[in-house]
Amino acid sequence: MAKKDKLTKRQRESKKINRKRAIRQWWQVTSRRCSIIMVLLAIISGGFGGFWSVKSGKVEQFYAFLSNNILSQTEKAGFRVEDIYLEGRKFTSLDDVGTAVNVKIGDPILGISLEQMRLRLQAIPRIKSAEVERVLPNQIHVKIFERQPIALWQNDGKLRLIDNDGIAMEYVKPYEYKDLLLIIGEDAPEHASDLLKILAFDPQMYKNIASASRIGERRWNITFKNGIELKLPEKEPEQAWQHFVKMDKENSLLQKAIKSVDMRLGDRIFIKTIPSEVKPESKKIQRDT
Repeated sequence: MAKKDKLTKRQRESKKINRKRAIRQWWQVTSRRCSIIMVLLAIISGGFGGFWSVKSGKVEQFYAFLSNNILSQTEKAGFRVEDIYLEGRKFTSLDDVGTAVNVKIGDPILGISLEQMRLRLQAIPRIKSAEVERVLPNQIHVKIFERQPIALWQNDGKLRLIDNDGIAMEYVKPYEYKDLLLIIGEDAPEHASDLLKILAFDPQMYKNIASASRIGERRWNITFKNGIELKLPEKEPEQAWQHFVKMDKENSLLQKAIKSVDMRLGDRIFIKTIPSEVKPESKKIQRDT
């Protein structure tokens, strides 16, 4: 004889609801666990040394195969962006960095292409290089290395900073970075580093320089703060500069009524004097905005 079910209708319905709820909770927990297992397998198969620090480029191929559903599951499992750390920024615009990073709090951390982020950051003129690191489960670390300005480049009536590689950066106002050498000429930036090495021979003499102009994409003219112009040769400009420094120390050339010193011929030096014997007055070199 079959056993009679003594449960009431309400009790049977309640039991059914509880069973469905238990199944749903089991499925949610199982899904999260599966997501975690998939992440762990991906990290291990990718040859990672540690779980908590996953660096740029190491799992890019794996990310391409992650479906939106899987990313959603990993996000629910805790693999989502909660903190973004930035290191090395001093002059770069925060807006530019934020646009390049292009990550929001709550984004699935495994759906972010670190390599693309790094390339976007390095496309910013002020940034020379960048490192991006994913620290699981919820952090993105960004480290940027900014270009260091070595001179001011006057071109088309405006001033721009340039670095040691001759890369032009942001525009600046005339009074900003006033201690940097002003260079002029279409190809001046790419030759500025070599010129500065030459001029560094005598730091005291360097302080007397107002600007340096690139002539014919071949050589430099140096203009001093008192208006005297030195024409350096195309070949062996370093030796010519050192010779000029020695001549000035022996004869105080910059203190005399001189308009220009022409050293372009190497073995002969031409000094053009000012007609009157009046010492040339110091004049301020105009730095166009």
